[in-house]
Amino acid sequence: MSDLRKLRLRQGVREDTPAIVARLNDTFRTPIDGPTWEWYAFGNPNGPSRIYVAESHEDPVAGVVAFSPIFLRIENNRVCSDYAHHLALKPAYRDTFSYLALMQYALKAEAALGVKVAIGPPNRTAYPIHKKLTKWVEFGSLQRMRKLSPLVGEHDCRQRSSFPESFDMFYERVSRGLAFCLEKNATWMNWRFCGRPESPYTVYTTGPEDAWTGYIILKRWQEESGYRKAHIMDLHAVDEAAFRDLMKAAESYADGYGEVNLWAVQGYPYRRWLEAWGFTTTPADHQPLLARPFNAFMPVFPEGDCCLSYGDGDSQY
Repeated sequence: MSDLRKLRLRQGVREDTPAIVARLNDTFRTPIDGPTWEWYAFGNPNGPSRIYVAESHEDPVAGVVAFSPIFLRIENNRVCSDYAHHLALKPAYRDTFSYLALMQYALKAEAALGVKVAIGPPNRTAYPIHKKLTKWVEFGSLQRMRKLSPLVGEHDCRQRSSFPESFDMFYERVSRGLAFCLEKNATWMNWRFCGRPESPYTVYTTGPEDAWTGYIILKRWQEESGYRKAHIMDLHAVDEAAFRDLMKAAESYADGYGEVNLWAVQGYPYRRWLEAWGFTTTPADHQPLLARPFNAFMPVFPEGDCCLSYGDGDSQY
């Protein structure tokens, strides 16, 4: 058991970047570098991540957790929210008391800011701990859907390097009927998908320049085993014709890879089209989504069409 007298809890700052990156790379399989951490933690146009650090006498970052400000739309209500990201503890402090000390410090600070709810990345291993000890609750579910052995096909999509101001009008149109989604605009999209160091994302759109009918954002990934796949980071289409063209672009992008995949949240409006296109899922791909309510807010996952994508999450994807 760690000695809590050796931990000092405090707000993280930019100068902590080297120590935070070292802690994250000692914890997670997916590496991160300093520029990528600072892009995600400090570049969000909604505001920088609130970073909470547990400092020990021998380590300036023995533990860290952060919360990135987002706005969720739940049944037409704009909800001040967080995306919880990059919880990591040094092995010597991976015990109940150290976890509780760091998380309770962070959650109390978030509540004081007026946040209504936080959501976090799917992690089946950590669910019982978060639910039992820090009052996270199940909030809908998601599945990973995949199409194996993608094929090259001709398409009329255009590749883009940025999102114009007219994106705001398109997103308002395509998200109008959603009961749950993340609020997005051109500024946020340009930060999230066009501003990341080393530019790992590829964006395709359909429709005229000033009247989009859809977009898709893609990223390639290789497992330690060498297996290669392509992630659909974000996707919206106003009709099935646009969806089909975007899928052709996605499969062509993933040529030679084992699969192309995406998150399909409970109520995902494109599920039927994806299944018709050859996407499948298994019970092992099903995970609950967790939320942490604050300030007497009671999160109930709504009925109806709902969207949440890889790209709505953190820098892992």
